[in-house]
Amino acid sequence: MMWHFFRYLSFSAYRGLGIGRRLLFLIIFFSSLITLVATAIQLYTDYRRDLSIIKTRLHDIESSYLGSISASLWNLDIQQLRLQLEGISQLPDIQAASVQENPENVSDPLQISRGEVRGNNVITRQYPIVHILADGPRQIGTLTVQASLSEVYTRLRQKAVVILLSQGVKTFIVSLFILFIVHRLITSHLIHISERVSQFEISQKQPPLSLQRTPPPEPDELDQVVNAFNTLSRNLRQAYEHMHEVNNALAKDIIARRQAEEEVKRLNAVLEQRVRQRTAELEAANQELASFCYSVSHDLRAPLRRIEGFRRILNDRYHDRVDEQGQHYLNRIAAGTHEMAEMIDSFLRLSRATQGELKVEIVDLSSLLKRMASEYREREPDRVAEINIQDEVRAPVDRHFFTMLLSNLFDNAWKYSSRKDITRLSFGFEEKEGERIYFVRDNGDGFDMQYADRLFAPFSRLHKSEEFEGVGIGLATVQRIITRHGGRIWAESRPGEGATFYFTLWERNTEREEGNHTVSRG
Repeated sequence: MMWHFFRYLSFSAYRGLGIGRRLLFLIIFFSSLITLVATAIQLYTDYRRDLSIIKTRLHDIESSYLGSISASLWNLDIQQLRLQLEGISQLPDIQAASVQENPENVSDPLQISRGEVRGNNVITRQYPIVHILADGPRQIGTLTVQASLSEVYTRLRQKAVVILLSQGVKTFIVSLFILFIVHRLITSHLIHISERVSQFEISQKQPPLSLQRTPPPEPDELDQVVNAFNTLSRNLRQAYEHMHEVNNALAKDIIARRQAEEEVKRLNAVLEQRVRQRTAELEAANQELASFCYSVSHDLRAPLRRIEGFRRILNDRYHDRVDEQGQHYLNRIAAGTHEMAEMIDSFLRLSRATQGELKVEIVDLSSLLKRMASEYREREPDRVAEINIQDEVRAPVDRHFFTMLLSNLFDNAWKYSSRKDITRLSFGFEEKEGERIYFVRDNGDGFDMQYADRLFAPFSRLHKSEEFEGVGIGLATVQRIITRHGGRIWAESRPGEGATFYFTLWERNTEREEGNHTVSRG
């Protein structure tokens, strides 16, 4: 593209001139462009080097002067402060330095400055002046240092002028010499070849083309052009005779191509029919699964309610006749029915997580989690919790499903951090190798990674129910929601050191090896 642009530029500027002059123009243009680029790179390198020196000097000021200025300001030694500022302002490229006492500490803050403060072409650094007291460090003022870039720019301008002038003269002289060589060795012979080509007639026999060069050089590119032209003139007559054969072969090729296109269309139609058939079968299977889940939950709840009803009647009517062991059995029956009811509800939630149409929209995940955090704080006001939620975390997800997902993850983190003196939870995302990875982190009990392969299975738990409540279905639901959003979920943990759950969304490559997920707790 760039070559075509330059060719168009040269032809439009010098239309009607010979190739030698256009070549001269292009040589000068390209050489100037390369000179400008090289000069810009060199100037930028010098600028970065000078800027690095100034920044190093500013860093040295912080390490060398800040301690003594802190002591002088604390003792209100104005004479010493002025000497120190004078020393800073005498450093190379340092334009101004000032010390200002913290206005929060005194009503009439002290301010001392050296040099002229400007707003253009400067680097400004402010260093807090801290004094160590018995109760800890205290900021008593601010040191402001301004470094000027004017001398840096002046040096760069002078260097740019020298480079451009020297390179420009050299480029022009070299271009003239190249123009002379090209005209002598190439252009004159190209004119002769063009005159012969313009007189060529395929119906007439002509003597071979030859160049008159004194002394005759070794065969070069011009000789190759001449030989190619002579060969072409011999072959054109033969090519004409074979033209009809070529036309016939071309017609056959077109027919074969059309047949191949028709076959591709037929195969595409068959494939579309199979896709529609598989889609219909999948929809029917999903409907049957939904009906099965509803029937199972309904059929299980009825006998469960009867068991609980008879237990209550037995407890109400025969409470005085049942001994302590019998009361224990009745309580165990009540706990079992309650646990069974929770398992039925969890089973239904897991089923719903894989059904229903996704309504993807941009959802503010930070706002959802902040509302959940407020509800948990109100539910347990006595728990000390530090919750860090990154602001403005948005993602293209289904709001309903992701509310369920975040609720399960946050409830998981809150539950397993209940034994800590301070509950620490955090949520956010990080960019890694061009991929956005979201995380939910807690400081809870954690788990042993060698048992990770059990945790995404429904109703699978690593902790006893006496330690933490739950039926082991929450993160199985989370995994299915993440899968429906085209992502993956995994976790990292150590016993007693908390856990971090990571998940991604809408991965470009959905093919991944099974077992890459480090699973989570349920």
